[in-house]
Amino acid sequence: MIAAVSLILSALSASTLVLAAPRPISQPAFEKKSALPTHWYHKRDHPVHELFRRGPGDDPLPAVGSPEWAANFAGVGQTPENNIPQKWLNALAAAEQAGLIPNFAPALTTDGGLTTSSYPPGTNAGQEPICSSMYQCRHKDDVWDAPANMIGLSVDDGPVSYPTASPRLYDFLKANNQKVTHFMIGANILGNPQMFLRAYEELEDDIAVHTWTHRHMSTLTNRQLVADLGWTLQIIHDSTGGRVPQYWRPPFGDADNRVRAVAMHVFGMTTVIWNQDSQDWTMAAPGGTTLPAIQAAFTRWLNGPRNPGLIVLQHEITADDVTAFINMYPLIAAASEAGRAQGLEPWRVVSVSQLFDGSADGTQGSSEHEGWYQNSWNNTAAVDDVDIIDGGYAASISDASLTASATPTSRAANGTAPGGPTGTTIPTQSVSINSATVGKKGVWATVALGLAGVFALVL
Repeated sequence: MIAAVSLILSALSASTLVLAAPRPISQPAFEKKSALPTHWYHKRDHPVHELFRRGPGDDPLPAVGSPEWAANFAGVGQTPENNIPQKWLNALAAAEQAGLIPNFAPALTTDGGLTTSSYPPGTNAGQEPICSSMYQCRHKDDVWDAPANMIGLSVDDGPVSYPTASPRLYDFLKANNQKVTHFMIGANILGNPQMFLRAYEELEDDIAVHTWTHRHMSTLTNRQLVADLGWTLQIIHDSTGGRVPQYWRPPFGDADNRVRAVAMHVFGMTTVIWNQDSQDWTMAAPGGTTLPAIQAAFTRWLNGPRNPGLIVLQHEITADDVTAFINMYPLIAAASEAGRAQGLEPWRVVSVSQLFDGSADGTQGSSEHEGWYQNSWNNTAAVDDVDIIDGGYAASISDASLTASATPTSRAANGTAPGGPTGTTIPTQSVSINSATVGKKGVWATVALGLAGVFALVL
């Protein structure tokens, strides 16, 4: 499978590289918080853990990468919805019966959600009741912005084993002692277990969910959503000693009120978007952006307004993606030095998970800042057992409201402060997204075909 992934990614990575060696940036002018443990908001006794428990205490779980480990996912393949544990369906049913999941139909698609998503004519996806993040509708519970003067680093779509992609990025992060949040694809974890272990064990980075199949989530049914999210959570749980992430990022930034409600009220996950797009995903497609253009965009953002801070969409799936990240890194120090001359604080650079967890302001471990994982403080702390709550997470919810608003809000350090740019309101008309205009379309059409071949070879 690794060889197959390498062939797929080599085709996506053929453009000329701007050479950037994975060496440390000496004495950076910006402030790093990479050595701190990572904590997020959910309490460590979150009942969602019971949805993924394989046995009493999850001890022992099979070794990551072993045949026994892989066998637990042999029936998932390209259609995880064909194999859904009953306890996940029970949790979904409890959430639906409690009125927590909006009752509108999935978005339309012409290819199973691989690259297309649209809503029926007359639907305004940028407003209630849809409130699609693809149309810049900022739900009050989503994360879009970093607090002022802060940069939250993350990379999507890993892990991959192509030598100049994830491995080179991980070498660079280790050399610079820089923590990032990895929004990982479940199928890629299955195919690249050793690279997953590098990110989790060697780097001790944060692991988050980027679905199993990288489809447009708005096009999936509730059952399909549960399968795509649940199996990704399961493989992370099984690969980290039983830890359960609480944050996810939708492929293409495609989450509407129904999708985010399933993620939250079945699995306890909050949706993370971004406020700047590096467009690195377009470099593998004809007419896409270039490394110099990405560097110019970062220079502009880093030397622009500091409030809100930055959460930038970046990836680790091609050589050029990683080169763009490496080229970006010293620009942070340069912008911080330039800001000092204007009396500005230097940028504070953390993983996305550290933006709101108390790591940066010294309140980590307080009652207001709970673990990054739903049932553990970090990558090395003990995993907490929890009591069984009937119906999973959904049955434990007492607040049945999910009152999203098309009026955008920004999640500040305490998760509540408003702010950020005004959301886009789409005129009432047929809303359709195509591969040439919005989202990670061209590159992911190719990757989707490649993943199909990988599944056929391995599963």
